[in-house]
Amino acid sequence: LIEKMDGQKGKLKFGGDAAPKPTRSLPKKLRLVDLFSGPLLLDDKGEAEVSLPVPDFNGSLRLMAVVASSDRFGMQEAEVIVAAPLVVELATPRFLSAGDSAVLALEVQNLAGREQEIRLALSSRDGLLIRNGEQQFSLKDQQKRILYIPVEAGSALGPSELKVRVDSPLRRIERSFPLLVQAPTPRQSVVRRLTIAAGESVELRDAELGGLLRQSVNATLVLSDKAPIDVRSAVRGLLSYPYGCAEQTTSSAYPHVFIDEAAARQFGLTVYTAAQRAEILARAIARVAGMQAPNGGFSLWGNVSEYQYWLTAYVANFLLDAREQGFTVPPEVEKRALDFLLKGLQEGVASLPTGAVSYNQNAIWNDHRYAGSGRFGVLAYGAYVLARQGRAPLATLRQLHESRAAAHSGLALVQLGLALRLMGDEARAVSAIDAGIRKPRGGPEGAWWGDYGSNLRDWALIYVLLDRHQVKAEGREDLLRQVAAAVDERRHFSTQEQLALFLLGRDFAGRSSGEWSAELLLAGRTQPIGGRGPQFQALSAAEVAGGVTIRNSHKERLFVELNLGGNPARIPAARRDAFDLRRDWFTADGQPLGKRTLRVGESAIVRLQVSSSGRHANGLIVDHVPAGLEIENANLVQGEQSVITVDGIDPRQAMQNSNIRHVEFRDDRFVVAARLSGKMLFFYRVRAVTPGRFVVPPTYAEDMYQPQIYGLAGGDETLVIAGDSGTDGAGARQ
Repeated sequence: LIEKMDGQKGKLKFGGDAAPKPTRSLPKKLRLVDLFSGPLLLDDKGEAEVSLPVPDFNGSLRLMAVVASSDRFGMQEAEVIVAAPLVVELATPRFLSAGDSAVLALEVQNLAGREQEIRLALSSRDGLLIRNGEQQFSLKDQQKRILYIPVEAGSALGPSELKVRVDSPLRRIERSFPLLVQAPTPRQSVVRRLTIAAGESVELRDAELGGLLRQSVNATLVLSDKAPIDVRSAVRGLLSYPYGCAEQTTSSAYPHVFIDEAAARQFGLTVYTAAQRAEILARAIARVAGMQAPNGGFSLWGNVSEYQYWLTAYVANFLLDAREQGFTVPPEVEKRALDFLLKGLQEGVASLPTGAVSYNQNAIWNDHRYAGSGRFGVLAYGAYVLARQGRAPLATLRQLHESRAAAHSGLALVQLGLALRLMGDEARAVSAIDAGIRKPRGGPEGAWWGDYGSNLRDWALIYVLLDRHQVKAEGREDLLRQVAAAVDERRHFSTQEQLALFLLGRDFAGRSSGEWSAELLLAGRTQPIGGRGPQFQALSAAEVAGGVTIRNSHKERLFVELNLGGNPARIPAARRDAFDLRRDWFTADGQPLGKRTLRVGESAIVRLQVSSSGRHANGLIVDHVPAGLEIENANLVQGEQSVITVDGIDPRQAMQNSNIRHVEFRDDRFVVAARLSGKMLFFYRVRAVTPGRFVVPPTYAEDMYQPQIYGLAGGDETLVIAGDSGTDGAGARQ
């Protein structure tokens, strides 16, 4: 028994709604068997013979039988061991990085009741290099043998398959084991833009693929008679975004609201049926609903005490759009969100200043609900969402209009103007919209106002909203030039910016002065391309490296954009201007690990030090682990770390910092979302599970809603893990 005052108080730190959203799902290592015979009729003896198609499975099955008649009921269960005469299992790491060398453990056990001569072959057609993959030996009955086989990832990327073939006098066994090979570098994009005069030709060729790994490259060619917006890349960026706060989950699901099968073909995207889109949206809505507080507000990471007004308006707007497009939306989730917006709007306008506001970082940082001096902007968004449903009180909107000098962005004024227009006050609507089109965002460059925005996001959404509500205000078309100029200056875009570009590009896609035409010369073949609006062409890495020739057969100039996305072939140079990152390794008892080799089964502590040059409300730190390690979930494993300190700091206490908003322990990375300011420390524990030599990927940090602000460090290390048999990837012993 544990005395009441002993031990540690338990804390709930994770739940079933916090499932991670990986960029590419790692292969499943476990095989679950769940078979059902269906109802059977017993014979005169009260017996029945049941046949179940058990797959290639070795282990314990629980048999459960239920018997019932019109007046009786009974059940029974029993365990049964299922084992083939020859059991073959391959132990692999959860993934490999390009350049890794690992030692796989292949276990063979003879359960046939007699001695067997075994011939074994391990192979792969996916670029994995396998040494000593073919072996021959004999096994006595019940004898087990473990073979250590070196494997090199080389430069192969993507899902791979290891095939094991075992021949014995009794039978042949063929099994396959999945293994994902990842790039150790963060994804980047390389964009090239140009124009082609009427009747002219140009060749696009990049033998180096922008410095990206060939196997990782996704290439999109966009042609248009107007400056194009790359809808395809924006949507792909949203759908592949690997993290899942309420805003990111909503933004990633948003394209499925509007992109039907025809639109997917137009933009060169994967085609989803209406049923598939409905299923994707249902999952996203269910996840976001888990982040809704009882009062109807939504929080970024599910902490119901930190609900945000702007975020609630954003999710509610998404729910309204989904319902209008015919998708099922839980009525109670929508109603509670709208009720929260209405109550917050009526309460919030009472505290608005009547004059202009200055940027107050402390007030915005500490006011998670109304965003401090950004209050006008978040309330205006809620007012617009309520007005879409006819629920925005006109008197409250007019009161908000009287405080319009407090607006920090043009988008907020346009949202207020549209709310007034929907509720019947055209005069005030016109004045707010006209002022909004001309107003840039306030505050210093990259200022955080609590509305997740930027000039690029705001300009694009202003155009989209005015177009949706058929408002042709003066200066509206100038927004397109402003968006194009902002896109030219950037390589990284937040989920808010990607969504705004998608919505703008979708609206703009069919708006052309007429049809245009061109020809593409690809791999010696000529194909026509053209029509109304932008046209999208997916290219392979080989086509980009070999060159693409474009001939403009239109009477006017054409705009061309080539977008390459992928992982750099080399570790990028460190960047420390915004975030200075450092990773240190310690033994399980808190001593510096140094350069020594880890052994399989040994644990280590990783310390991340992040020093920020400014304050960032939405910081994200991602530390990819070497493939031979597995992260131990600190929420589940407490024993080893309960008494240690690292340089005088208790890792448990450091991870209780109130600025930490969310922590994830994934198969291949440690992720922290936090409000970053000054110097912060983060800790997690890893355990060595696979012998070999592994690339240590770099540590990355960014401001999620200003992704051009990021830091990168490390990536030039190699981790060596030795096995019990002395294997480390340089050789293998049996």
